Parts: sequence; C-alpha cells; structure tokens
Amino acid sequence: MSSASQTQHMFLTRALEKILTDRETRRSQYAPLRKACNDSLGELKRSLDQKQKSSDSGTLPDPDDVDVTADRYVMPFELACQTRHPRLVVTALDCLQKLIAYGHLVGSSPDPSLPEKRVIDRVVETMCNCFGGVTTDDTVQLQIIKALLTAVTSNVCEVHEGTLL
Repeated sequence: MSSASQTQHMFLTRALEKILTDRETRRSQYAPLRKACNDSLGELKRSLDQKQKSSDSGTLPDPDDVDVTADRYVMPFELACQTRHPRLVVTALDCLQKLIAYGHLVGSSPDPSLPEKRVIDRVVETMCNCFGGVTTDDTVQLQIIKALLTAVTSNVCEVHEGTLL
C-alpha cells in the first residue's frame, strides 16, 4: 500500500475514532453522528483489508480500482461541526484541513446531496458555518482560519466563485 494511502487512512481513522470516543457523542441526539462515524470506519477498514489482500497476493492491482478518496468521508466531519461542541469541531476541522493539505480531499466530484455543487463547496461551507460570532471558542476560530487558508491555497482543490462569498 502506498504511503499516501496509509497517511489518508491514518488521518481519517484517528479523527473518526477521536470523535466517537468523545463523551458528547454518547448523547442520544448525536446518534446520526455516531452512525456516520461507524459507517465510515467500517468502510475504511474494508478498503484497507482489500488493499492488503491484493498486495499480499502478488498480483497487480486492478487499474479500474480507484484509490479511496476522502471525498466520501465528509459527512461525519460535517455532522461533528454541526454539534457546536469545541472539541468535536476542532477535531473535524483539523482532519479536513490535513486531508486538504496532503492532497487527499480534492472535492472535485459532485456533491451527492446537491449535484450542482462540488464536495469542496460543501466542505468550505461547513468550515464557515462553524463560526457563530464573537462567542465562538478561540480554538475553533483558529482552526477555521487554518482550514480555510489551507483550502484556498491548496494546489489540488479549487475553491472559487460563490464558495468564497
């Protein structure tokens, strides 16, 4: 398995597990967040197992087999940001920022919920919606700035037009 793929799995797995182990996610109102995290972790594990099996077999990988893209794992981080709990929001924003910085989250694919938008547009909206005014936690504000700066200056994802407004 490639180093980039290992890095991506590490970022996603650690962030999702950190969100799941936070005491706030144990509340019944955050059942959708727990489900999204567990589903994403399961999908990551299956993907990792499949890649290890193919690399152990000594056969060449199927060229049609697309590497795991982080675009598919945006939902748990979006739900974590909607909780407005600083620890969850900082964890989610930090992971999104790292995925963009290392080129794993490109966001060029259409958004499944709104096909006229791209995934990166949804990610930037999620980042911006974390700001709730002057009462927003300082660490959340810092993480928003870091994530937006990374998204805007990234060479792999294009953030422009209406997304920046």
